Amino acid sequence: MAVVLTHSVALYAIVAVPWLGRLLYQKARWCIRAGDALAKVRLYRQIVIEQVIGTVVVLWLCFSGAVSPTHLGLGASRSGWLTAASAVGIGTLLLWSGLRLRPKAQRIREKLSDRAEALLPDTLTEQCWFAAVSIGAGINEELIFRGFLFWYCTLWLPHLNSLECALVASLIFGMAHLYQGWKGVVSTAFVGLIFAGLYVLTGNLLVPVVAHATADLRALLIFWRGSGQQATTAGAA
Repeated sequence: MAVVLTHSVALYAIVAVPWLGRLLYQKARWCIRAGDALAKVRLYRQIVIEQVIGTVVVLWLCFSGAVSPTHLGLGASRSGWLTAASAVGIGTLLLWSGLRLRPKAQRIREKLSDRAEALLPDTLTEQCWFAAVSIGAGINEELIFRGFLFWYCTLWLPHLNSLECALVASLIFGMAHLYQGWKGVVSTAFVGLIFAGLYVLTGNLLVPVVAHATADLRALLIFWRGSGQQATTAGAA
C-alpha cells in the first residue's frame, strides 16, 4: 500500500499537478472574463484544498513509517544557527525587496498579466485567500517538490547525485507551473533550483519553506491596497 501511494504521489507531482493547475487556471480565467466576481476566490479555495490534501498524504507516508521524517527534510537541520539565521535573513530580504518594488507595482502587474491574470487578487477577501495560498505553497510545494521528490529520486534513481536530484526536482517544479506558459516554467524552475540549494545546504525544509512562502507573500506588500495599488502577485505560488 505504501509503495503504491509513494508512486501515486510522484505521478501526481509529475503529471497531475501541471494538468490540474492548467485546468483550474483556464476555467478561472474564463469565468473572470465572463464577469464572475467570485471566480478568483473559488480558484484560491480549490488550490488550498489541493495543498491540504497533498500535504496530508505525504505526512501520512511519514507517520506510517514508509519514509522517515529526515528523508522528507523534516528532521533536525545540520546547524540550528545556520538554519535560523538563513530563514530570518532570507525572509527579511524578500520582504525588504517587496517594499522596494512598490513604486514599480503597476509595471509588474502589466508584465505578469499575460501569464498570471487569474491569480492577481484585487479585493481584500481575495488578498486574504492569496495569503493562504502563498503560505500553503511554501509548505505543500516544498514538502512535495523538495523533500519527497529528493527522497524518491535517491530511492528509485540511486545513481543520481544531489545536484542531479535538484535539477530533476526543479524541472518538475517548473512544469507544475505550466499554466503560466513556458516563461513561467523556466522562471519557477530556476527559483526551485535555489530552494533546492537551500535544502541541500541546511538539510532541512525550514529555510526553503520560509523563502518560498515569503517570496509569494511579498506580493501583498508590493500591491497592498493601502498603497493605492491593486493587489497582484510577484512570484510563483
